Amino acid sequence: MIEITIDTSKFDRMMSDIPGALARAEDRALRYIGQAVASRTTRAFRESHLRPSPWAPRKDKKATHPLLIRSGSLRQSFSWRVTGPDTVQIGTDRTYASYHQQGTKHMPARPFFPVDRNGNLVPDMKDKIARNLERIYMEELGMAD
Repeated sequence: MIEITIDTSKFDRMMSDIPGALARAEDRALRYIGQAVASRTTRAFRESHLRPSPWAPRKDKKATHPLLIRSGSLRQSFSWRVTGPDTVQIGTDRTYASYHQQGTKHMPARPFFPVDRNGNLVPDMKDKIARNLERIYMEELGMAD
């Protein structure tokens, strides 16, 4: 007769921690998304390759400051906060930001948020977030390399 004993205590502990691990992963994921999108938005003012589309040139050829950076207050105003179990809010308190992002009938759009006209994340930002969310979940579930 052969007797086999399997110690499942480690597995049992791991399984019992899944709800906590998922909650930690979700929190980390939301915080990562907020930080990543706000950071890229800020950087888009100086790094044109990060903009969702090219900015129209300025009409005032005498201005010496870079486009949208007269005082720097808009560029420095982006913030984020987790507002719910599956929601992160990224924005600015500058009321004129939407005019620059979307344009008006008197001013061309000069978008800085990494979203397209439909409000969807641009592909490279979406890919970056997806890669990092996978890493975050794998780490929290103890499955990272």
